This record gives sequence, C-alpha cells and structure tokens, in this order.
Amino acid sequence: MRPSRPLKSLLLAGLPLLSFPAIAQDQSAADEYITAHGQSTGLNATPAIGGKLGLTIQHSPASISVIDQKLISTRGYAQAEQAADSASGVTSGGSPGNPAQLMMRGFGGNQILVLRDGFYFGPTTMVNRPLNAFNLEAVEVLKGPSSVLYGQGAVGGTVDMRTRSPDLEHAHLDALVSYGSFNSWNAGIGGSVPLSKTLALRSDFSRTSSDGYVSGANPHSNDWTTTLLWRPSPRFSAQLGMDYLTDNLSTYYGTPLVPGSAVQDPAGGLLQSSKNFVVSRSSLWRTYNVANPRASSVNATPTLRLTWTLKDHITLHDKAYFVYAKRRWDNAEAYTYIGETGQIDASGASIAPGRIGRDRFYVYQNQHQVGDSVDARVDSVFRGLKNRFVIGGDAYYLRFVRNRGFPDATYADSVSLTSPEGGALGTFEGEIPYRKSPTTMVDAGLFLEDTLSLTPRLRLVGGFRYDWLSLDRQNYNQSGQFNTSTSFKGHYNPANFRIGPVYDILPELSVYGVYTTAEDPPGSNLFIANKGQFSRLSQSRQGEIGLKACALSGRLVTTLSLFDIRRSRVLVQTGQDSVSTAGSQRSRGVEAEADWRLDRHWSLSGNVAYTDAHYGTFYPDASTDASGHQVPNVPAVTANFWAIWSSALDLPVDLGTGMRYVSARQATLRTP
Repeated sequence: MRPSRPLKSLLLAGLPLLSFPAIAQDQSAADEYITAHGQSTGLNATPAIGGKLGLTIQHSPASISVIDQKLISTRGYAQAEQAADSASGVTSGGSPGNPAQLMMRGFGGNQILVLRDGFYFGPTTMVNRPLNAFNLEAVEVLKGPSSVLYGQGAVGGTVDMRTRSPDLEHAHLDALVSYGSFNSWNAGIGGSVPLSKTLALRSDFSRTSSDGYVSGANPHSNDWTTTLLWRPSPRFSAQLGMDYLTDNLSTYYGTPLVPGSAVQDPAGGLLQSSKNFVVSRSSLWRTYNVANPRASSVNATPTLRLTWTLKDHITLHDKAYFVYAKRRWDNAEAYTYIGETGQIDASGASIAPGRIGRDRFYVYQNQHQVGDSVDARVDSVFRGLKNRFVIGGDAYYLRFVRNRGFPDATYADSVSLTSPEGGALGTFEGEIPYRKSPTTMVDAGLFLEDTLSLTPRLRLVGGFRYDWLSLDRQNYNQSGQFNTSTSFKGHYNPANFRIGPVYDILPELSVYGVYTTAEDPPGSNLFIANKGQFSRLSQSRQGEIGLKACALSGRLVTTLSLFDIRRSRVLVQTGQDSVSTAGSQRSRGVEAEADWRLDRHWSLSGNVAYTDAHYGTFYPDASTDASGHQVPNVPAVTANFWAIWSSALDLPVDLGTGMRYVSARQATLRTP
C-alpha cells in the first residue's frame, strides 16, 4: 500500500486457522458430489486467466492453477490469498501497509499482478486488499509474465479472483461457519435463484473477524457481492455485478529488533542476524502501535459484461467497470531500539537508552477509475488449418489522490520494550497540513491472440499487445504549492508478445514451450515515482517448457514446468517517495503439481517448487554493490500436501489434513 520502511522490526507470522466449513448444497447426485469434491478442475477447464482464446489448461502454453470453490471450502480457506498460496511456488506475507502480497518465481510486490474478475485496479501494493474466499467461484493463478494479456508487468505471475455467477437452471443456497484460534470467525451466506427462464440473481455476504494473535490488532472485513444475469437468447447475455467491501486490517507492525547484548531473554529460532540482532522473548505477542490505530478501507466496484454471438464463428465481448475506493492509515509503524543517550522525541524530551522510539504515519487515499474492454473472437479455417483469432482493445482512466503526513522529528515518542504503552495518535509539528499527491493514469491498449492448429496434434499459440500509457504525477508541498522538482508527466508505449507450441504426444499428454516478454512501470510503485527516476520501463523475458498429463481415466492429473526469467532495469525504493534504477535480476526454477483421486472416497494432492533467484549487476544505492546476491524474501523450496477422505463412513462428512513447507528466506541482501 505504501513504500516499505527500513528494517527496524520483525513481523511475526500468524498461526494457522483451523476451520470447519458447513456448506449447504444440493447433493441429489451423490456419486457426482463424492468424486468431484476436493479435486482440481483438471486439464479440461478453460480458466479466464489464460487469455481470451478460450483454451483449456492442457492446451495453454503456460503454467496455470485453478483453486475452485470446492477446493476452497474443502480446505477451509478464509481468504483468497490462502487459496493462491496452495499453488506451486506461491507464497504470501503482507503487512498492514502492504496487505495481501504474493510472491512467485522470485518476484513479489508489484511484479505480481492481482486482478478482480479480470479487471486491473492499480499497483498491487497500493490498492490490493485481502478478499473473503466465500464470495469467490475460483482463484486462478498464471505463472510468469503476462503483459501481452493484461498490459501490465506481472513479471512473476498473475492472480485473478473470480466472483460467483448466477445459475439460470437451479436455485442454490450456500452457508459457511468456521471458528479458529484467537477467536477467529469466518461466516458467509449466499445463493443463486432463477427469477425467470432468462433472468437469475446471485448474492453472497461474508464476514471475517479475529482478536488477532497480538492483543489490540483485531482485523475484520465484510464483503457483499451481487450479480444479475440476463440471457434472453443463447446468443446474447448481460451480467451486471456489484462488489462492496469494507475492512480494517490488523494493525500489528512487528516486534523491534534489538542487539543481543541488550536483552537477557532472546527468542530462539526466529531469525539469524549477522549483526547479532534478536527479538526479546518478553516483547513477543505485544503491540507497539498507538492505542487507536487504523488501517481501513471502503471499496465499491460495479461491473457490466456483455457477450454476443453474431454468428456461430464470431463472438463479441465487452466489459465495463467503475472503481471507488477510500483507504485510511493512522499508526506508529517503525520501532527503533535506542541504544545510546542523546536521542529526543518530538516534544523535546530525552529518550532513555533501552526504550523504543516510534514514528507516526498518516496516509489517506481516494481512488476513482473507469474502464472498458472489448474484443472479437473469430473461428476460421486458414488454408485447411483450424484457426482461432482474437482482436480487441481496452482503456481506463485512473485518478488517485494520496494525502500523507509525517512529523518533522525522527521519533514522535517512545515506549517501553517490555511493557509498551499504547499512547495517543496525537498531532505533531510538520504533520499538518498534509502533503498531497494526485496521480492520473490513462491507458489504452490493442491486443491480438491467435491459435493455429498446424496438425491434429500440434498447435501454435501467440499474442501481441501494444499500449499507450500516460502518467501525470503531481506533488504539492504542505503550503499547497506545486512542487515542480518532483512532479512530472510521462508517456510510455510498451509492446510485448508471446509465442509457443503445444504438442499432444497422446490425447491426454501434452508438452509445450513458450517465450514471453514484458514491460512494467517502476519496481517500487508507479504512484510514488518522482521526476527523473525513470525514463524507460523495466523489461523482462521468460522462457518456459512444461508437461501436462491426465491418466488413470482422469483420476490422476499432473503438471511439470521449468522456467527462466530475466528482468533488466530493476528499480528500487530509495526514500518515502523515490525510486532509482538498480540493475537486473534472474530467476530459474522448476514446479510440479499432482492430483490423484484414489477412489470415490480418497484423494491425494500436492505440489513442490524450487526457485533460484539472484541479482545480476545490482546497485541498490551508490555505495552498495549487491551483484550476485540472493533476492530477499524468496524461499528456495515450497511444498504442499493434502489428503481428503470424502463422505467418511458414507456420512455427509469430509475429513482432511494438509501440510505446508516454506524454506528459509533472506530478510536483506546476502551473497550466495
């Protein structure tokens, strides 16, 4: 959501939530329910995230994972990020300032594109919010660059949160209640009802809440989604949707790092530090924030989708949307151990050694965005070869206003390390009036996609996209005066493509290869980049090969992929509102997934991924050479495993267990 801060505190990981979903569904077809429950959608699914060609997972030259609502409910995922985590090589770990962050293939933050029903709402770390999984039909994950599909960088991958759709044929009622550690609740109710033969309505409401694993940091969210579907004929449909989300994130910003020599009770097993920093055991499970913190938002998104089949071989699609969002932060976020005399707070009082100096952070965001996307899909025969071609364009206008205030003093106040008092948020010199930074983005893109069947077994899939991106970044001083030294206007024209063959060795065994390019705005955040920090976009390219197979009459589904990504002109954050060019990064790895339905009751599934991510030539600042260093926050190995016993003892009860492994990660730059 905001630029990251220097490493002054360690963010503790939350404990897993044990949930017991209770879902009311139509189970009249018992056999169908038993065999499908807890399984992936298989290789015949056609996820929207794979592009507009309507290709199945098997015939898409990319690594795609779909975590549908059946898997979400079976595994008890409360939020969409937990579902995305289950895909191979995907990890998450946000903070109240940058919630719902995802990492994959050696990249994170704004190099992971997060969509909502295929719509882009801005830089991930600035606008993304945790979403309640109950309201979703599926969480779809596409690995690797996707500029050619969505016009954004998305170097590491793309995640699309797909909401549930109405059913014209049947009425459905779904309900969920779960309870977990720290008084954590997850509840939802919703359903679909046909209003006539051509009209259906779907509405879902969910709420999550928790006391938090640290006292006083109690997050909660409410999500309401409603969709009206009108299909007057098989050739035309219109879908009007509304998503309304309110939330208040956890306001726990971490535990201070202190010198090992300063405490008698270091907590073991949490971190290793070359400078002997530790976490005091007495500080665990304590919040160092103020007594009245806030990290809240209101988000409203109406959408309209139209599908019109002109002829049997020509289909038109149009998607329009509007976004309104308001986000607020009032916190103390950086906690610094004071090890010597001479430090003072904002009131001029001396801070005694051994205490924790705190800052203040005030950020208020308002966002308005309107956009539309239209495309035509044409099926034809080209010189005796089957061909499907998509041509289209999209555009959006985004207005983002960010007000922020920071005290002039290095430390606003201080608190005890062992018994931190909350204290008032307060007002400080230099904080008010707030600095104002309006940003306007206008983007228009033209895209092409094509799949050509060269033989009954071999097809070639390709795509191209060209964008016209305009950025107007304005900064105003506290006096209201326009800051010409940091404000700027930029115009950029990224052009990207992908090309790759897919070959069916057997009807249910395919191999593929793909080469993809990408260009993206500054690696920190387009909304906080200032004048002179970049004149060109970062560039990336990926080579990937893989295998997808289905065996044992469809009961075993497995995929394997190997990738190599190189990104140049990587930008890093150098201040609250500044970034600079640092160098390049390379990521290589392998990912494997498997789902095995042993019989009508038992199923096993799992995945494993290995990622090697290092910087090339890399200078995060003028005095630091980090060339060849490992990329921070990237685990080398991740693995997941689940076992499900469906309809245990022929009762309407499912039992399951899951395990997750994430290897150690570096918090700062480190040599191999």
